[in-house]
Amino acid sequence: MKEIPSVVANARNGKPGGEDALRHIVLEYQAILDNASVGILFTRNRKVLHCNAAASEMFGWPLGELIGQPGSIFYPSADAYDEMGRIATPVLECGKPFDTELTLKRRDGSTFWCRMRAKAIDPCDNGKGTIFIIEDITLRKDTDESLKHLLLEYQSILDNATLGITFTRNQTFLHCNARFSEMFGWPSNELIGQPTRIVYPSAEAFAAIGRIASPILGSGARLDTEAVMMKRDGSTFWCRVLAKAIDSTDNGKGTIFIVEDITERKRTQEAILRARDELELRVRERTAELATANALLQVEIHERRAAEEQIRHLANHDVLTGLPNRRLLVDRIEQAVLIAKRSNRRVAIQFIDLDRFKQVNDSLGHRIGDLLLQTVAQRLRGLLREVDTVSRIGGDEFILVMPDMQSAAAAGEIAARMLESLAQPCLIEGHALTITPSIGISLYPDDGIDAETLISRADHAMYRTKQAGGGNYRLYAADEN
Repeated sequence: MKEIPSVVANARNGKPGGEDALRHIVLEYQAILDNASVGILFTRNRKVLHCNAAASEMFGWPLGELIGQPGSIFYPSADAYDEMGRIATPVLECGKPFDTELTLKRRDGSTFWCRMRAKAIDPCDNGKGTIFIIEDITLRKDTDESLKHLLLEYQSILDNATLGITFTRNQTFLHCNARFSEMFGWPSNELIGQPTRIVYPSAEAFAAIGRIASPILGSGARLDTEAVMMKRDGSTFWCRVLAKAIDSTDNGKGTIFIVEDITERKRTQEAILRARDELELRVRERTAELATANALLQVEIHERRAAEEQIRHLANHDVLTGLPNRRLLVDRIEQAVLIAKRSNRRVAIQFIDLDRFKQVNDSLGHRIGDLLLQTVAQRLRGLLREVDTVSRIGGDEFILVMPDMQSAAAAGEIAARMLESLAQPCLIEGHALTITPSIGISLYPDDGIDAETLISRADHAMYRTKQAGGGNYRLYAADEN
């Protein structure tokens, strides 16, 4: 690629090809920005001067509308914006890159986790601006939290297990649970790094169990044996030892050992001939323990299945209202369109936006606003047929999907009933709230044949309704677009 200074000089001096080459380089850089998978913004005097398509999409702004906006619009609050400035400014003024993770705000008010990297164009001159590179790391954060939670669960299981559990590699202790430490009289921090030989009464005993274990573990099978083992104070006791290699083809990946103190069981076995009745009692006790363990396992399986079902539900539904979210909404629209196409029917899409809902939040607080949204969701559900779908796509916006619609007039009648129902006062914690909706309606196939087009045109009709004063409905008209 040509050097930029020489190209600029040629352009200024009117040399042939100078302007074309400069324009080509500008187009190349614009293509890089437009196709980058991360958001890139250029700011000057705390205002956005330029951004790529990924940044606009990430923050939910139409392309081009971010230009001229203050940097504070990306932060959940003025305090958060001021705090970031306090932290970042000294770093940027030193000419160093600034790199942090924080929550930023989309245009619709929702927040998400970002990794933000920034660098001043010229640390000595703030007027030259700053470059920001922003990456959406919400999924990674959620994954990290899930992994941390899972690790805590596993650690809790290990810490509360009634059996001693240890992980070894190259005949060295790397980790053990509390029961193992208690069983052998070694604090876990002192046991880590010690050779496994120290829990055997002699070198011969250690070598003997090695001869038994090596071929079994090397074949990928589980070792299950009994051996005399030694505590830190030199006393010995009988143990049942279960072991399994992490990878039978690679000894370097280590081995898991589960150790059970069976000293009492050995004594019982020795007394079998003298106390048959005592043996039978112990067998019954053991059976009861196993039944309890099995019952607990079944409970855990049920709880895990319920948790998985809850996760699947949350992936497709709005947390506040329990209504389908946009992901499930698009699927329902596509299904309705597919059925309507085969049966030569219509599908109506209603885009509902609550008029002056922000005033409720500003005057009464977000809690009252959330309760009002839940009330609206209940009313909408009560007005629909079983085949209809009502979805909340964010803020105070709802979308209705009504398959098997006879005509535009029928869709209008339903919208009129929606207006009448939603206009009734809502009694919420002593507040009688009256709120009207603005409704836009699009029809398949008249106004579009795919979900995004139908949603967009219903949104457009709703916007026209709101421009006209709200509290009404309007069918999409192509000549108004």
